[in-house]
Amino acid sequence: MAPRPSPQTERVVDLFEQLAGDGSRGMTLAEVSRHLSVHKASCHSMLSELLRAGWLLRDPVRKTYHLGPALVRLGREAAGRYPALVLARSAMAELSAATGAHCVAFLVDEDHSTVVDQIRSSHGGGHPMPIGTQIPHRPPYGASTVAWREPGVRERWLATLPDDVRDRYRQAIANANERGYAVGLHILPDLRLQELALVVRSAEVRSTRLSQLAQALTDELIHQEEWFPVSLAPDATYTVSHIDSPILGPDSRIALMLSLVPSAEPMSGAAVTRMGSQLAELTSRLSATLNDDV
Repeated sequence: MAPRPSPQTERVVDLFEQLAGDGSRGMTLAEVSRHLSVHKASCHSMLSELLRAGWLLRDPVRKTYHLGPALVRLGREAAGRYPALVLARSAMAELSAATGAHCVAFLVDEDHSTVVDQIRSSHGGGHPMPIGTQIPHRPPYGASTVAWREPGVRERWLATLPDDVRDRYRQAIANANERGYAVGLHILPDLRLQELALVVRSAEVRSTRLSQLAQALTDELIHQEEWFPVSLAPDATYTVSHIDSPILGPDSRIALMLSLVPSAEPMSGAAVTRMGSQLAELTSRLSATLNDDV
């Protein structure tokens, strides 16, 4: 059973996300009330407690609330746990500006990848993934990740694939590892996705029909050779979903996975290779720096 949501916690998170994204402008009590759709009295009580903790500051002239100094200490503590993320942040912004793609950072665990940062570009494609979004490594997902995992983890992942596609995925993963980046392409059929969206709105069939559709889509995706290609032809045209490359730590394990999400416009194989090489050069440089710092 899914945990019950906490509206109060969601409001605090929403407030901090809004304040973090608005630069130095801040928000008045009335603006906070409107943004959270909560009465001013309730907002005032919440803001007063956050002021007391130092998580917020209030401008005495403009009467606006801003992120407080106590968050600096919390940020330092968090940064100490994720040195690769601190190292990569400015490089991600530069790469996003140079390529016109979103740049997303993932922490990689045994069974899933978690979004921990992202730089958005006005030219990038796809949908924003909130910080904390988790993507399970259930095949075919996780192919980009297992390319840089230990051989045992890679083989266990491959073993869950149908026999008729296993060798193709093994070759595609080996090629991705050799060139330093992996490529995923857009191929999900629009009609099936539309049907899936309709089912989601129908609570009475969600538990059966939704799971059936999800499994059908997964099976179809696994057998699509174009989704995780073995190689890229320079003159061919591709619609790229993502390009992934890892920052490796001292033990050659993935410290951080960086992913470029370019425009949904078709790209030549040569253009995909250039973008992938830019990403791989960056992650290789960051890996060397990270290991030198240890």
